[in-house]
Parts: sequence; structure tokens; C-alpha cells
Amino acid sequence: MKSCPACKSNFPGKTPRCPLDGSSLIDAGADLLGGRVVAGRYRFVDRCGAGPVSEVYRTIDVRTGALVAARILPQQVAADPWYGARLQEQVRCFRRAAPHDALIPVLDVIDDVAGGRTLVVTEFVATPPLPHVLVAGPVALPAALDAGVQLAALVEHLHARDVLARDLRAGAVFLPPAAGGKVRVIFDALAMGPACALDTTSAVHSIAPHMAIGYYAPERLRGEAGAAPGDVYAMAALLFEIVAGRPAFYGASADVVRAHLEAPPPVLRHVHAAMPEALEALFMRMFAKVPRFRPSAAEVRAELVAIRVALG
Repeated sequence: MKSCPACKSNFPGKTPRCPLDGSSLIDAGADLLGGRVVAGRYRFVDRCGAGPVSEVYRTIDVRTGALVAARILPQQVAADPWYGARLQEQVRCFRRAAPHDALIPVLDVIDDVAGGRTLVVTEFVATPPLPHVLVAGPVALPAALDAGVQLAALVEHLHARDVLARDLRAGAVFLPPAAGGKVRVIFDALAMGPACALDTTSAVHSIAPHMAIGYYAPERLRGEAGAAPGDVYAMAALLFEIVAGRPAFYGASADVVRAHLEAPPPVLRHVHAAMPEALEALFMRMFAKVPRFRPSAAEVRAELVAIRVALG
């Protein structure tokens, strides 16, 4: 299992570079927990996802026989209390925001397991994670618009409950490749809002391992507190990636940061000339450098619905 340090996506096998943004992949290391039973209940089968700050295991609940997913901090970061606090914060945000059809349910939280780490058990999702869908190319426009409507509805729901989708990124989304399927989002995309500031240093000066900077709004890169418009910007980057099959901004981390801060919004029709003008115009507004010029999540949802209806 390998992880992309830029987009935080996971890929099996020996591929040396991320197929989405070209970054060199990082080896996630040996699977040390496969076969282990935790808390007398959860049997770890194998690791199905791994990155700098999380490992995900396909797991059997031995009490019920159900297949679930278990997320745990890697040993190398578990000693830093910041990461444990961040994980607990994300679980609290989930509980504040749930229920919602797009949020993958958190089933159990167990502290002090496997070397003092926190274990979060969620529903297992068979739908492929978005990075694996995008390896095959862009998502067809009807399915992409359906996904956009669902994501905007989720972000609107979160904002109504003072929760932010502050780490919305491809690796946090599970997306069916066909229109009409249900989009699912993992709890670790969440943070408390509307004015949270979990990052104490600007990403311009210190890009931490957990930062998926391809989705960061300019104000966040300047070290300002998170707010709802930043989620709209992240949603623009994510939806652009779904429609175009590649990130809105890509390259070395410093280049991506500079693009968010200084470059004009990416032009969708430079990638696909036949894209609706209304969708291009919506992206331009969502990618606005100044937060107050971006639409709300509710406005994004309404405009995407109108574009989808016009498409037929």
C-alpha cells in the first residue's frame, strides 16, 4: 500500500507515482495489525488504506459477523497528542452532524488500543474511493453533477450545524462511477465550525503531513481560521477533479500553494470544450480568491440541480 503526500490518496501495488497528480508515492510500511483481535471484538483482516496520519483495516466484528472498517493512527504519529485530539474532534463533529445519508456512520470508538492509540470503527463501504475511480479518467458529466449535488447538500447540512467539511478531498469521498449512485464521505473530512483553526501555522511556511493542499482555500493557506466559504472552495477543487479527471492545481507543494494564492481559477473548458457554460461560471465563482464572493453551499446545490436538469 502506498500513499500520495499531496492528495492523501492510497494506491495498492508498486506504482511509483500518483496517477492523479504525479507526486512520488510513499510506502506505508508493513501491515503490523492484520489478524489481531482488538478489544475482544474486532478482528483486523488486512489493511485496505494507509497514509501519513491514518491506517484503515478491513475488520470483522466477531460479535455480529459484520464487515466493518477500523481507522487507527499509525504508530509513528500516535505519540503526538495533536493527532489524537484531531481524531477525537472529527468524531465529535460527526456526532454533531449525523445523521445524514452521505456521512459514513461511526459505529464505535475505543481508546488506548494497539499501543495507546484510538480506534474508530465505521461502516464498511464497498463503493470505490474517488481516487480509484479517477484513475480510469474523468467521471461522466451526469454522474459528476449528481455527485456534486449530493456533496453540496452535505456541506449545506454541515454548515447548518456549525460543522465544516474542512478536510474535504478525493481520499475522503467514495463515489459510484454511474449516475444515480450514493456518494459517501468519511468522518475525517469534518471539523468544528464556523471559526475553527486547527492548523496553528500557515501551510505556506509549514506543510504538515495531514494537509491535502490541493483543496485549500487561499485564506486557509494564509493561516486564517476556517469558515464556510473555505468549504465551497474545497468543493470547487473536488468537483473540478471529478469532471476533469485531474486536480485543479497540481505540481510540487510550493507550486500548488502559489497557484491557490495567485493563479486565476482553472478553466474547465480548456480540459473539455463541450462543458456547459453555466458550470464554468459556477466554478469561477466557487474558486474566487476573496471568500465573500463565493456562493453558499445551498446556492451551489441549486445551480448544480439546474445544470443537471438542463442537461437532461
